[in-house]
Amino acid sequence: MQQKGSLGVGVKLKQVATARGIVYQGCTVLHSDATGIVIEVERTVSDEGGNVDNVVSQILIPWVNIDHVVLLEERT
Repeated sequence: MQQKGSLGVGVKLKQVATARGIVYQGCTVLHSDATGIVIEVERTVSDEGGNVDNVVSQILIPWVNIDHVVLLEERT
């Protein structure tokens, strides 16, 4: 069986897009192997009362559910 490459821990990703149309931006790789990738993403959430908080989430995404990963984007 051929071994897949993986992303190193601490790599900053510009964008991870899932098959369900969810896009995570500005995330960091916590773990990556042949099964999937674990990312850490900071996001802003609000509750029903209108309180706004910053939340750090750790998310596991199986490779079969990923449409694409943008490692770096450069504007010219």
